[in-house]
Amino acid sequence: MLEIVVEGTVGAGKTALVEILEKEKGMTGFYEMSDDLADAILERYYADKSRWCLTMELYFLHKRFLQVRSANQTHKAVMDRSMMGDLVFVRMQKQLGFLQPIEYKVYESFFRTMSEISPTPRLLIYIKCSVKTALERIEKRGRAYEINVEKSYWEQLCQFYDEAFMEFHNGNVLIINGDEIDFVENESDRALVLDAIDRCVNLKGVHVLNSGSLVCKLD
Repeated sequence: MLEIVVEGTVGAGKTALVEILEKEKGMTGFYEMSDDLADAILERYYADKSRWCLTMELYFLHKRFLQVRSANQTHKAVMDRSMMGDLVFVRMQKQLGFLQPIEYKVYESFFRTMSEISPTPRLLIYIKCSVKTALERIEKRGRAYEINVEKSYWEQLCQFYDEAFMEFHNGNVLIINGDEIDFVENESDRALVLDAIDRCVNLKGVHVLNSGSLVCKLD
């Protein structure tokens, strides 16, 4: 069963949290997908974004849909990113002009149909962090293709993520303050996060975890 989906902008710590849940909770992690066709499409996209954007995004949406179905058939599954996270990138692609409005409508129709027939996780975790925090983590892991991206891109992406997930009230949601909480390097923060997840996975509503020990329910 798909129990948990972890979301957040690039550098928020999604993959790290999934790895922690695998180790500490015995869950099965599902991560970003890659294959030869995806690589070929990405290569063409970077050469001509307007021509290949819709092709790329529809391909990744289909792969994510299949991954969600597979995760739901796996015992105690946790996913790094969701179809909703994919939609965040698509909305940004539209704003940047790589997707025409009619192309966005095509994508949105596929997204809506796949979302309606996809399982809802028991808990959605959104790691909210500032551009400053995200950039510090991006620089720390040292991926050249991320480090060379202009800061304005990350600023826009953070904004789109917040708009999508701070208002996401479908089921159980745990919002982690990624600026205050470092569950990768700080053991006490990690314990705090794991305790919050245990409490929220069966507690319907939207909750926020700050550096304190309380998980506060939003009205």
